[in-house]
Amino acid sequence: MKRRIALLAAACMTVMALGGCQKVNEAPATEAASQAEASGPAGAEASEGKSGNKVAYITAQRLGDDGPVDMVYRGIKAGCDEAGIEVHVVEAKKGEYEESMQAMISEGYNLIFAVFPELLDSVKNVSKQNPDVSFIHAICATKGDNLEGICCYEQQSSFVMGVLAAMTTKTNKVAFVGGVDNPDTHRYLDGYEEGIQYVNPDIEVQTSWIGSFEDPAKAKELALVHYQNGVDVLWGSGGKSALGLYEAAKEMGEGYYVMGCTDDNNDRLPGQVLASHYEAWDTAAKDLILDWNNGVFEPGLKVLTLENGYAYCKLADESQCEIPQEVRDKVEEVTEQIKSGEIVVKSMPSYEEVIATLE
Repeated sequence: MKRRIALLAAACMTVMALGGCQKVNEAPATEAASQAEASGPAGAEASEGKSGNKVAYITAQRLGDDGPVDMVYRGIKAGCDEAGIEVHVVEAKKGEYEESMQAMISEGYNLIFAVFPELLDSVKNVSKQNPDVSFIHAICATKGDNLEGICCYEQQSSFVMGVLAAMTTKTNKVAFVGGVDNPDTHRYLDGYEEGIQYVNPDIEVQTSWIGSFEDPAKAKELALVHYQNGVDVLWGSGGKSALGLYEAAKEMGEGYYVMGCTDDNNDRLPGQVLASHYEAWDTAAKDLILDWNNGVFEPGLKVLTLENGYAYCKLADESQCEIPQEVRDKVEEVTEQIKSGEIVVKSMPSYEEVIATLE
């Protein structure tokens, strides 16, 4: 029986790819990192399987990234544990992506689950060379005869994050700090700016780029500059770098707000984290693993959306941050209006437009 991930296919009326964001769930990240180190430089742990299926998780970034690499791994590990199948993690080196995948296939791994844009071309190439092996790539839009792509409709929730920022700022100055200046990360910025403009086109949006997904110190430095330039609400998508944004907000103190991305960051800095742009990569990955193990594998493109509940603006609760009720109500209202089509997020291409780029 198909699990909840089937909703992703039904929701693919619209879609786009995803850039790197941060997660801030310390325990799973630490656990993942220690497991990776346990098996030496080639990768992470291999747990015993029961069904004969074997999953290889290939990543271009190290586990413990405080980002989607860890979230996807949590989901894969949970699905494999539930199904009783083997999972092995490979932290592939640049220039060895295809070699790493082929090595796992030669050892009998019949599902290659890759994550992050760096691996996209390699996944497409290796999947064509191994038609009897299943492939899943998370984060980027892609598809193939034996390849499932899963990405996030990030502009939707980014629009809502922009609405929240615009309704919270008292200085009419907000900021976005991105990891790497690339099209994937810009999709967060595009939706964010559109949501801000929806509320108040006179709000100033300051933007800066860290140049890395693994430089929290630089992120903190940039965030402090924004705060000192009058910004009182800041958001960013910067992988592990984005941890520096919380440090900057903490240093500035009360009245300076920050928002999270990818995982639930709302308890990281009480009183100052307004919300998280939540993307359920762990849940999606687990569902895909369990479907595949049960014989349900549907090559093509799937997406995390507001409509299917895999991606949304997760507001801090009242115990985490004081947010006026009218702001909470507006966030909910805008979310429902996007889901119903009453609000059209213009920065999003249609599903058909994205598919056309993959042909």
